[in-house]
Formats: sequence, C-alpha cells, structure tokens
Amino acid sequence: MRASVEDLQALVIDARAHTFDLVRDLSEEQSRVPLLLTINPFLWEIGHVAYFQEYWVLQHAAGRPPIRSGGDGLYDSAKVAHEARWNLPLPSRAETLHYMLEVRDRVMNYMYSSFDPSRDAYFVLLSVFHEDMHDEAFFITRQTLGYPFPAALQRRDAPPVPVPETSDVSIPGGEYTIGSTADEGFIFDNEKWAHTVSVPAFRISRSLVTQKEFLNFVEAAGAPPPVYWKRAEDGRWLRRHFAEWIPLEPQRPVSNISWFQADAYCRWAGRRLPTEFEWEIAARHGGCNQMFGSVWQWTSSDFLPYPGFSEDPYKEYSSPWFRTHKTLRGGAFTTCSRMMRPAYRNFYTPERSDIWAGFRTCALES
Repeated sequence: MRASVEDLQALVIDARAHTFDLVRDLSEEQSRVPLLLTINPFLWEIGHVAYFQEYWVLQHAAGRPPIRSGGDGLYDSAKVAHEARWNLPLPSRAETLHYMLEVRDRVMNYMYSSFDPSRDAYFVLLSVFHEDMHDEAFFITRQTLGYPFPAALQRRDAPPVPVPETSDVSIPGGEYTIGSTADEGFIFDNEKWAHTVSVPAFRISRSLVTQKEFLNFVEAAGAPPPVYWKRAEDGRWLRRHFAEWIPLEPQRPVSNISWFQADAYCRWAGRRLPTEFEWEIAARHGGCNQMFGSVWQWTSSDFLPYPGFSEDPYKEYSSPWFRTHKTLRGGAFTTCSRMMRPAYRNFYTPERSDIWAGFRTCALES
C-alpha cells in the first residue's frame, strides 16, 4: 500500500467523523427501526462498523486481544443472521458510540507505535472503505424510513442531467484492459486482476436516463413508477427525497429503480443496458457525463469473478454473491468520493430499488 501513516490516520478520522454525522441526530425512537430485509438496525450497524475495524486492524494485524468479549456473537455479519440483529443484547447507544471512539483511538495509537505500513496498511484501508459502504447504507436506511436528511450535513441530491441528453458516444471496437493492477493502491478482490477483453464497437448514451424520460415510459407502457414517486391530487408527480416530497424534476437522473425496471425501459425504448466492460471502457476513454457521483448505474452484467480471481483475507466480501447479483458502476451522490474509480464494482440483486441506482443505455447493434 502506498499511503503514508499520516494519510491513513486522516482517513480513519474522516470516515469515523462521517459516520457520526450520519447518526448523531437520530433519537432513541428513530434508532429502533422495523425489521426489513434491506436495512439494519442503526445501533447494530454502527457497532458492526467499529467491530470490523477492531477485528481486522487491532486483532488480525496487530495481534491484540478483543476490547470486549463476545463481539463476534454480536457484530460479525457472517455469523449473525440478518433477522437476528433486532433481538441481540446490544450495548446501549452511549456505550456503542464510546466503543466506536475507543476503537478509532486505539487504531490511531497503533499507527504511532509498532505499525508496519507495508504489512498493515491494507487492513486499515479495508476498514475505512468498509465504513464508507456502511455510511452509504445509513443514507439508504434514512431514505427508506422517510427520515430527514442528516442534520450535520449540507443537503444534496443527484445533479440535473446536462443537455444534450439523448446523444450517443461512439466507442471503437478493440482490445481493452479491464480491472485493477497491484500498483493502483487499495483495491477489492473482485477487481483482480487487470485483463484484456475484446469488445465490439458500441454506442453508449452520453447522459443518464432522466426522470422525464422514465415518466414517459411509465405513462406510455403502464409500467410501475419508481418506489419513491407518487401522483398528487392535482395530477402532478412527486418524489420523496428523505422526508421531503418535492415535484418531479424533469432533468434529474431517474433513481431508486430496480435492474428489472431499467431493463424494461430499455426494451420499450429499443435500447439496451451497457455491459460492465462497456461502462468501464466508456468511463476511461469516452466522453460521457456523470459517470461518477450522481447515481449508481445498472449494467447488464451478472456479478462474476474475473479470470484468476482469488479471495482476499475478508473472504465474505465477494465470493458469496457471485452469480446472484447484478453489477453496478460509478457512484451516487451519497457515495464517498474515494470509492469512485472506473474499475470499482458494486453489486446488488436485480430487484433492489432502495439504492440510488439509475442507468444509461446503449444502442442496439445494427
């Protein structure tokens, strides 16, 4: 890993501060969430974030004993079934927040002492990126439950789609490199390793599909609207952004739609979803708008291992989800910027519509 100790310390502090910003305004009542398949209880999830960092940095890398006994039985997501997380004897909110600070401080102290960057930086970065993912999950949970946008953060949303919105970018066919190499800093195991693929020429939309375009599909095809849309009594369409219902913005990219909805739109429009290889090639070599930081973008590709794939120490990250999930690329307005890279692969099951996922389209082959 190329990051200096100072850089790593800054990342640990930044990630933990962002987590606190996302949950500090929640009341005790808001912290108790209903049992849903797509979210976790806030109290369990913030404890899990701290436990994950303690396990990989302090226990695994540093060889230190657990801070508290029984952490595996409370916070190990590979061992604690999802539905069981609502009925665990969790520490109180105050105790959990203290645990998060204690883990952070012990990690910082470790990096001042016997820390070996060449050996241990990977595990610090793993814990930071893992926390970034859960921070995005906190946004998703707040949206799912209709909670306000976090009070500690400046309100934001996916930016409008630039015009022209319907033009395509032509990408020539050829041999392209997909994936990541060992010298690119921290990467996840499903990005290993960079390899060459042969891709025919294709045309990909310069811009994301907008809410106006998707509304045309909903009204013309009688398709179900996105999960957070509703029609007001005066006939206008509204969209819920956290706790706020706002009039539908025509040029905003459509989001919170499932892979099935994106695929149905493409069939109706005489288009198709890009493969994840095409998306990555366009992100590296094309002239497309909003590849990063607007909404996640569904691709047509199943989530599969690359040739020569091998698991990293956190074996549960990718392997359990191959062949059952679809791949998304890019990053949403709720995604931490350090996670947005052309080779980064996100993955969800195709029915999920709670995430800020939209799409762009490709022309059908002539």
